Amino acid sequence: MKSDRSIYRSAGGPFDDCAQFRLQRMGLLDGDGVPDQDALTVMAVVFSGLLFDDLCDFFQSYEEVQTAVCRMMENAAGADAKHKFLLICLQYDSIYQPLPDPIWWISGNEKLTSLFSEQYLNHLELLVERQEGGEGYCVVS
Repeated sequence: MKSDRSIYRSAGGPFDDCAQFRLQRMGLLDGDGVPDQDALTVMAVVFSGLLFDDLCDFFQSYEEVQTAVCRMMENAAGADAKHKFLLICLQYDSIYQPLPDPIWWISGNEKLTSLFSEQYLNHLELLVERQEGGEGYCVVS
């Protein structure tokens, strides 16, 4: 039986014309290409929390975690959406972690990267503030 792959519209990468269909299957865009704000918020919170833990695992002290996040926030202040998204991507690279697939897939959609970056950075900053408040979010010896 002959298979017609065109019905699946499989995307090769986030910058391909068919990437929108993958983003729709992931629940990040509706059929009209409008971002799903709730799904994007969940994704930003989950992945910023995971990065925070990865930073805590990578660095020897919490002060190093704090320095890395503060430097990222300083660079993001006043930056455009593309620059903020790039800063997030570079943070993974700096600790030798691959960029999570969902973040890779949104990289080709400016609407998604803009909304995602803002929420991601806000939550990461909140996690640092909670740690400073003594809530014990980071276990670093």
